[in-house]
Amino acid sequence: MSSYFSNEKKTKKRKVIKSLYAIGVGLVEFLVERELITLKTEKSYTKELSFTKELSFSKRKGYLESNCYAMLNFDLSNLPIKLNLPMVSMPLPWRFKVDVPSTLADIEGGYLSGLTGYVFNRFRLLTSKNLDNFYLQLKDPKRLCNVLNTLQSQEFEINLKVLKFIVSNRDTLEEVGLLMDRKLAKVSLPKALDLLMDCYYNDLTGIKEACTSHGLCSELVKRIQRSRYEDFILVLADAYSGYQFYLPAFLDFRGRIYRAGVLHFHERDLARSLIVFSAKSYKVNKSDKDSLRFTLACAAAFKYKKFVSLDQAYSWYMQNISSILESDKSLINFALQASDPFQFLAKVVSNDRGSSLKRVLGFKSDPVTQDASASAYQIMSYLLMNEEMARQTNLIPSPDKEIQDMYECLKHDLLKFLRVEYDNSKYSISKYSIIESRLTRKVVKTLFMPLIYGKTVLAMGRDICEVYGSLLRKKELYSLAKTCYAFWVLKYPDIINLMRFINLIGWFCSEMDLPVLYSIPYFTTVQDYMLSTKENVWVYDRVCKNRRRVTLLVPTLDRDKRKSQVATCVNFIHQKDAFIAMKVVEKLSLQNVRVYTVHDNFITTAVSAGGVPKVYTKVIMEMGPPLRIINEFIMLNLIRSSKGDGDIPLISDWVNDPIPSDELQTLLRDLEPKDKKFDKNNRKKKIQEAVSCYEKYINTVCGGQLHADKWNSFHSLLNSWESLGVNYSVHY
Repeated sequence: MSSYFSNEKKTKKRKVIKSLYAIGVGLVEFLVERELITLKTEKSYTKELSFTKELSFSKRKGYLESNCYAMLNFDLSNLPIKLNLPMVSMPLPWRFKVDVPSTLADIEGGYLSGLTGYVFNRFRLLTSKNLDNFYLQLKDPKRLCNVLNTLQSQEFEINLKVLKFIVSNRDTLEEVGLLMDRKLAKVSLPKALDLLMDCYYNDLTGIKEACTSHGLCSELVKRIQRSRYEDFILVLADAYSGYQFYLPAFLDFRGRIYRAGVLHFHERDLARSLIVFSAKSYKVNKSDKDSLRFTLACAAAFKYKKFVSLDQAYSWYMQNISSILESDKSLINFALQASDPFQFLAKVVSNDRGSSLKRVLGFKSDPVTQDASASAYQIMSYLLMNEEMARQTNLIPSPDKEIQDMYECLKHDLLKFLRVEYDNSKYSISKYSIIESRLTRKVVKTLFMPLIYGKTVLAMGRDICEVYGSLLRKKELYSLAKTCYAFWVLKYPDIINLMRFINLIGWFCSEMDLPVLYSIPYFTTVQDYMLSTKENVWVYDRVCKNRRRVTLLVPTLDRDKRKSQVATCVNFIHQKDAFIAMKVVEKLSLQNVRVYTVHDNFITTAVSAGGVPKVYTKVIMEMGPPLRIINEFIMLNLIRSSKGDGDIPLISDWVNDPIPSDELQTLLRDLEPKDKKFDKNNRKKKIQEAVSCYEKYINTVCGGQLHADKWNSFHSLLNSWESLGVNYSVHY
């Protein structure tokens, strides 16, 4: 009998394997049989050593994991690169295919938007890859199309002066480290890694004492990749020289605008420095030249370092310009110290190394970048009407009328907090000195900027580990992450409360078996996370005579409550950020301003740069009272599925005024869960938590007075930039 059941199990197992056998197997076998790839089990040299429980950490003993790799039998660099490159003909305008469009499928335009022989590579208006979890419902498609058409119809050119300077001074740029050695672009990575590992394990030069194999291989890979990227960008820029080209615009599911390819302003410093707006006929008055010169000088100075005002930036630039222009070597040395070396170099080369005529061309073609200051915190300061946070993010003027830096303020307050913590703890003061020595603004931004988007303490611990490494023990690294998070919670309890409330709305939607909706005047985003199950696919390697397993995630019909909850606030903030950017573009297009946007970063010419900050602030002011936005989000997601309409107050009664706590509690209780066997105690706890969070939010945005009165007061602070004649809410 046991033998019978054993045979039956084996038969069932063989059937399962056979049923999961087909996916991708034919392609793998085809490549193996023709000796294009070889399947090998190799040591993972790009990972750290793994340790067993039996081994002592003090002896530093361990083993390298063995993984299965598909090894190429040819040089990958010999393959032609297939990328979405800039277009030299204007893209078709986005337009409606039907009278009343409701989804993106009802809009056509751009490039290759119809079905072609290369369907997999065609351009789409929506760039998101996880289309199973998101889709858009159009509300005002005409305005949406106008924004995208404005962006994709802008003409660009290669900055020939900058390209010529880089090519003629490439040896010097490589020598000082601004460019990687071009010879590395031709190196075969597999052969280089094999040779490097042979040298490392033979220990010919005592290199084991200086670094790990993981660090050595990672550094080699980074350098080769960087060299290939830089070489490709310069070749590509040379190919586009003399042409006018266009950069098609696409949306993600939240409305954030992206571009395709490698040559655009979303890219790295080198690529951005090589692009300018196409020079158009524009008459520059003599009276305007001084102000335009001031704008371009400030733009160059801010690519070198940060300043507290435009006047200070201009003063620094004029004091140093003679030294900068002494020689090519002098300019390169200044660029070496700049925060954005190639963009700083490009600003100087374009506007101060030529005739007055070329400077006039720079007024109407050179890109001027203006970036919103800590935009996520700006949006939070608006939603909470927090004046201190609004000043630190330059949404309203600071008392000293200078540009504020949110992350420098956080760094200063964090160090004070850590000093008190370490004085009162068992750790020595030397630990504080170590932490202070490496706690830069960049580190603070890395730690605290993603917290608005739901970053965890564990993720913070990984970032801290990369900064301090062996200077602190693992326990101390995690303790520092918890302390930093405790500081953030203590400093911004209102942010924590609002994030928790918005996420709870996502949880209730998922519990009712409904997607989460996010709405702006252009469209409504539908978020619909589903649980997935793991399925195994087996591939047979005929060369090695064995099977290898591949795990696939297959979505189910059950909604993912955890993911719906943690992602709701992230997407809510991102969509508001996207709406502000799109609205700014819409207003600038009415003024015939040439504009490019990188999320909340706006790029225009010197002629138009002065008006961008004013438009940006005006858009935020026109969003209206923040309580209205939160109440509309509640109604959009919860009222649509409550029982009956008779017991629900009129929507207009809840738009501008706080929802009474008892009404909100009744509304949440009346929501019918999809599962009749739900946990009543957990649901009751969630209801109480949601009501409590909403009450705290009301207390924040009302503070014992009518919300309209407090909004009018905050609105007047937003409008106070007008009296100053300058606006730093978006600065260079």
